[in-house]
Amino acid sequence: MATTTRAVLRQRLSEAIGDYTTMTTTSAGAADGTTLVDSGIRNLPGGRDDDAFEGWYVLLTSGAASGEIKRVLQSRESVNSVTLQEAFSIQVASGITYELHRNDPALKHNAINRGIEELSSQIPLPLRDETLVVDNLLTNWDFETFVTATSVFTGWTSTGSPTLTQNTSLVIHGDGSGSIAATGATEGLSQTTVINANEVTNKQVTFECWVYATVADAVRIRILWGSASYESHDYHSGTDQWELQSIQVTVPTSATEITAILEVTSGNTGIFDASWMTVRPLYKYTVPASIVRGPHYVYQQLDRHNPTGTYVPVIRGTGPETGRILRLEGKGVLTRPSSDTATVEVGEPYVNVIIAYAAMFYNRILLAQASQQQRTRYSEDMQMWGREASSLVRELKPARMSAQRSDYTWHIEEDSSGRYLVFDISRE
Repeated sequence: MATTTRAVLRQRLSEAIGDYTTMTTTSAGAADGTTLVDSGIRNLPGGRDDDAFEGWYVLLTSGAASGEIKRVLQSRESVNSVTLQEAFSIQVASGITYELHRNDPALKHNAINRGIEELSSQIPLPLRDETLVVDNLLTNWDFETFVTATSVFTGWTSTGSPTLTQNTSLVIHGDGSGSIAATGATEGLSQTTVINANEVTNKQVTFECWVYATVADAVRIRILWGSASYESHDYHSGTDQWELQSIQVTVPTSATEITAILEVTSGNTGIFDASWMTVRPLYKYTVPASIVRGPHYVYQQLDRHNPTGTYVPVIRGTGPETGRILRLEGKGVLTRPSSDTATVEVGEPYVNVIIAYAAMFYNRILLAQASQQQRTRYSEDMQMWGREASSLVRELKPARMSAQRSDYTWHIEEDSSGRYLVFDISRE
């Protein structure tokens, strides 16, 4: 997916409206951050006149204070300096890149966000989601959510004190897997299902997970029933490759919990991915919040042993199959970047649409703040950019995604808490 940073969008918008100059400081400014020094300002139009840039805005684009915006109090050609109305958080060193703007860059950021919103309403973002598994009781089942600051996989609890990392090289599904290094005892991760064990006594539970290890008899999956009572899979063979471990067993009458265990023996490392656990069919699934229109299509894995393989429609009259990853296709909303390095999920030629809409909204903002003699110009520019945006949308707008194709096997429900994918065929 092509992406574009906010910094690029601001540059493109500034170029379109003729309000953009990028510069680099040539010496260090005042220690208190109230000035910057750049011999290059004298080469700008009017730059040899004192106070040529009074009332302009400086946006730092590198250094520790990158992203800070301050307004110019005065400029002095004789000493190549620009004095700010308010100090930057640190001294502006030599070699710092910055931008000069006639109007506050924050207004441009607001206009860019409005342009992104308008593009989203006209051409929603196509999305493909594979975060749901049929009948799965486990959350963060493919270890995609990892809190780096605390080394925690969301939804999972450490058993012992393992070293946890997210592996992005050895992956079965998605962008990451869960790496567990046992550092002094048999350790790992666990997740207790929300289901009441008493309600599923004598029913079959299935727990599967892809497991990777390079040492034999060191890594495995288990089910904890409570009071140190387990059902265990054989250890990984240690053959330096992924193996699918699967436990299918009846829930014992003594079970007080049904907990998935990922276990690694002391001194060893195991990698886990694409896990799931089920006891009985689930018919209602929360649609991922990223999908705001649809889903229009719902597919499932053709072969659960190949998570990156072919996906096919759910067969009419049968419902989905347990353990298969679902692929939902629908429409989403473009991200509004909140920093210069943050991105929106579009490239050319859709960037041109954002810029045209942003220029329209930018002139609308200036129109509201303008004196009477300036209003005509801003009004005319706003209308011009509006026509340009509409023309680009007509040229680029793709064919609509067809209506939901459920073949009477699923439908979408909605309430105040969210939207839901509901399967209609009984699989009891």
